[in-house]
Amino acid sequence: MRKERVEIKKLGINGEGIGYINKKICFIDNAMPGEIVEVEITNENPKFYKGKVLQYIEKSTDRVDTICKEDRHCQGCSLTSLAYSKHLPYKKGILKDALKKYTSFDVDKLPIKATYPSPIEKGYRHVVSLPITYFKGKVHAGIYQRETKYLTLMNGCPMQDSLINECLVKIEDILNNYHVRDYNDKIKKGLRFMKLRNIDGQIQVLFVTGQDGIKSEVIEEISQIDAVKSIWFTINTTRHQEFELQGYKKVYGQSTLPFTCFNQQYLYSVKSEFPMNPDMEKVKLDIIRSMIPTDASVLSLNCGVGVLELALENPQIIAIDEKNYHIKDAKDNAKFLHKDNVDFLCKNINEGTISQCKKQSFDYIIVRSEELSSAMKQSFVLSKSKNVIYVSDHPSSLAKDLEELSQYFEIESILPLDTYPYTAKLETIVKLKRK
Repeated sequence: MRKERVEIKKLGINGEGIGYINKKICFIDNAMPGEIVEVEITNENPKFYKGKVLQYIEKSTDRVDTICKEDRHCQGCSLTSLAYSKHLPYKKGILKDALKKYTSFDVDKLPIKATYPSPIEKGYRHVVSLPITYFKGKVHAGIYQRETKYLTLMNGCPMQDSLINECLVKIEDILNNYHVRDYNDKIKKGLRFMKLRNIDGQIQVLFVTGQDGIKSEVIEEISQIDAVKSIWFTINTTRHQEFELQGYKKVYGQSTLPFTCFNQQYLYSVKSEFPMNPDMEKVKLDIIRSMIPTDASVLSLNCGVGVLELALENPQIIAIDEKNYHIKDAKDNAKFLHKDNVDFLCKNINEGTISQCKKQSFDYIIVRSEELSSAMKQSFVLSKSKNVIYVSDHPSSLAKDLEELSQYFEIESILPLDTYPYTAKLETIVKLKRK
C-alpha cells in the first residue's frame, strides 16, 4: 500500500480535494482546501492519482460536522462536511473555471453575479427515484455505491423532503409485512424501483415492477397513508430505465396533482417532470420572468408543463417541448387558467427551433438545456432574435456555447444558482443580447 502526505489546494468539479504529488494531480474524496492529509493511493495512471484519506494531519477551519450519517459511504453529496457559507463561492468558481478553460473571455471582467442560495438548504429534494434492494431479510429503498458493496439506505436522507422520508419508512414497512421481494431478473418478478414526488404536500407513488405487478393488498395499505394521493405502477423487465416510454397504470387516487406558483395552480400528470427543488424553481422562473418586458415576443424551448409561460402576460408566446405529456399538461393548464396567449407545440426541439426562427425574429428566446445543438445556435443567429436567456446545469457545455455565440451576442449577466445544495452541481442563467 502506497501512502503519501498531500496538501489540498482546491476543490475539483465533483467536490473532491485536489493536491499534487511530484507535480502530478491527485484527486482525494472527503478532503478540502487548506488540509494536509495522509492518503492511500488507490489509482495511479500517467495523468493523475486518486487517493483515499487515511488521516487528517491538519484540518480546515471550514470543515464542519457532517449533516449525514451516511457521509463516509454515500456518493450522492460531496459537500456535507464543508461549511455552507463556502458552497456558494465554490460553485461560482466551478463556473469561472469552465469559462477559463473553454472560452477566450477575460473571465474576471464578465458580469458573473454571486451564486444565488437555495431558499432551503436541506430537505429540498421533492423527487426521489430509488432502487428496491433486499438486505438482511427485508426490502429497502437503497443504493449500492459504485465500486463498493456498501448499501446506502435512503429512508432518512437529510437532503430528501421530510414527508418523503416519512412515507418511505411507512411504505417499506408495508412491503415487508406482505413479504414483497426485490426484482429477480431470471424470473422477471419483483419490485425494481420506487419513485416518490411531493407536489405541494401531496405524495405521488410510482412503482416499477416485474411481470407480477403489485398486490392489491399492498396498494390498499399504502393508500391509507394520509399524505399519499395517488399510486401508479408500470411493468418493465427490460434493461433500460427510460420508464416514461412505457405506460403507467393508476391504481389509486388522483390523475393529476396541483402545484402553486406565481399565485396560480398548475396540474402535473404522472409522467411530467416535476422540479427536484421546487422552491428554487420558483426563484429561477421569477428571475427569468423579471428579464422579459411584457410587450416582447417570446419563443420558449423545453417549456415543460408551461409554468413560466402561463405566468407571462406577453401577447405572443410560442412554447415548444418534444414530450407529448408535457404539452398535454401545458394545454390543460392553459385551459384551466383561461390563458390563450401561449401557443404550445409538441415538436422535436431542433426542428421546432428552426421552423419558428425562420418565420420571425423573436424579442426573447428562452432555452433550458444542458447544451445547445448546432441547429439551435445557428437558428438564434440567422433569425436575428434580439435576446437569449439560456439556462443550463452543465458549466463546460454552457461555456463552449457562449464562446460560439459571442460572435453575435454579448453577455449581459451570468447568475449561478445553488439548485442542488451540498452537491457540486449548479444551474446558471445567462442573459445574452444581440450585438
